[in-house]
Amino acid sequence: MEYRYLGNSGLSVPILGFGNSAACYETLRGGKDMLTPELEDNYFNYTKLCIDAGITFLDTSEFYGFGVGEMLLGKILKRGGWDRDDLVISTKLSPGMIGMIQGLCKKRIKHGIKDSLKRLDLEYVDLLYFHRPDDQTPVLEYVKAVNEIIENEQAFYWGTSVFSPRELEEIFYICEKYGYIPPITDQCNYSMLEREDVEVNLAPLFDRYGFKASVWSPLARGILTGKYNDGNIPPEGKLGKSPWMKSEYNKWIGTRPDKGVRILQSLKALADELGCTQSQLAIAWALKNPDVSIGIFGVSRESQIADNLGALSVMKKLDNVVLERIEKILDNRPTPPLDYRNFTPRAYRR
Repeated sequence: MEYRYLGNSGLSVPILGFGNSAACYETLRGGKDMLTPELEDNYFNYTKLCIDAGITFLDTSEFYGFGVGEMLLGKILKRGGWDRDDLVISTKLSPGMIGMIQGLCKKRIKHGIKDSLKRLDLEYVDLLYFHRPDDQTPVLEYVKAVNEIIENEQAFYWGTSVFSPRELEEIFYICEKYGYIPPITDQCNYSMLEREDVEVNLAPLFDRYGFKASVWSPLARGILTGKYNDGNIPPEGKLGKSPWMKSEYNKWIGTRPDKGVRILQSLKALADELGCTQSQLAIAWALKNPDVSIGIFGVSRESQIADNLGALSVMKKLDNVVLERIEKILDNRPTPPLDYRNFTPRAYRR
């Protein structure tokens, strides 16, 4: 396992992390997630395989199944009996939880971390994210509140998830002005099909503050696994069952089926040439970006864990020649902003 520092902190994390959002999709389909013995057994096995392989970063959120994800992880940790010092646990507070005080006000954050730790059956989490921004709460209020949580040792670090550069700039300004601990990472979407945020929008923050990305969905909701290379959505798959998931497919592939299928099939051909799976190629490509501290994945069966781990060896094969071939296949490299001193684009991030 390869390790990197999370952002500009001294916290060392594996470059692959395991998240349990995939255990809680029923809520997103309009149903209700349930913590069943079968679900616990399956995810205990997944988690054990990950930890045995060095994937010691475990990610969840109060939003996953409206608490089910945290309860699931808590039961698994207690059952596994792993040394807590060897694990990095992260959870997220969401500004829009049903039945709770809305937003990221101080009261909401104080009650949120208390409830999360109760569901996780832990004294602290290593990393606390704010799952989405809240423009109705003053930044100073929630920055101060999360710093108090760190002072109380309910969390050691904090981060954001899908915050805009403007929102992050304000957070860093507040932290510098008042001497508060700043966030060390933003958990954002990054894959071969979703590149703008990491490679353009957040790039100035990476340079200015030593900020780094902890990215989710490097397989683009599974689209890059090879299962959709013929342009069809299997009805039994998660994209076929969830209108929200299907909208993600339509955004990337469905509105341009000829070009989209050609991209997927070309990636498969390159993966075959490199002696790896299409999934391994996609994950390795995302992790190759030096602005990424960690890539978080989810699974629906055990075999996917071994396949994802194979991406680590594939990274070594992605030299400049192969990376440029990938760029030609994707044909979606984000254009960096202009350098207005000479009206030429700035250098590409990767």
